[in-house]
Amino acid sequence: MNMMKNLILALLLGPAAVATSLANTGITVELVNKTSHALEMTNILSEQPTPPDMSLSAYDVPAKTTREFYFAHNRKFTYPAAGWQPTLRKIKPIELVLSYQMSTFNFGCQMQTRFEAPIGFGVLESSYRPNRKSKTAYTGNGEYTCRSEIFQKMLEPPFNYSVRLIVE
Repeated sequence: MNMMKNLILALLLGPAAVATSLANTGITVELVNKTSHALEMTNILSEQPTPPDMSLSAYDVPAKTTREFYFAHNRKFTYPAAGWQPTLRKIKPIELVLSYQMSTFNFGCQMQTRFEAPIGFGVLESSYRPNRKSKTAYTGNGEYTCRSEIFQKMLEPPFNYSVRLIVE
C-alpha cells in the first residue's frame, strides 16, 4: 500500500518538480565613459545586499574607458516543456540603480533598469511576457550627458539582458 502511495505521489508531483528551476537572471551593465574625467560610483541599489567591506571604487570607470559589470538575481522560473505544463510561477521584479559622479567636475548620472516577467495567457497555454526598461537622469551644467539602452535580451528564462550606459 505504501509503495502505491509513493507511485501516485511521484506521478502527480514529478512534472512540477522537473519543470521548475532556480536560475540567475543576469544583468550585464556596459558602462562607456567617453569623457576626459573618471566616473566614481556613489551608490548601488539592488535586492542583493552589498557587503559592508565592499568598496564602491571597484565599480569606478576611468576616462575614455569601457567596463562591464555583472549582477545576478536568483529567481524560480517554470521552464517551457513539451506536453502538460504546470501553472507558471510568478516572478518577482528586478530593479537595479547605479549612481555615478565626476569628483573633478560638477556632473552626476543615475541609471535605473527594471525587469518584469508577468504571465500572459495565450490561446493554448500561458507564457512569460518579459519586459525590460532602462532610464537615466543626470545633473550638471549641461556639458556632459548620460543615456542608456538595452542591447541584448534572452527571450527564454532566465531572461538575461544587457544595458549600455553611455556618458559623453
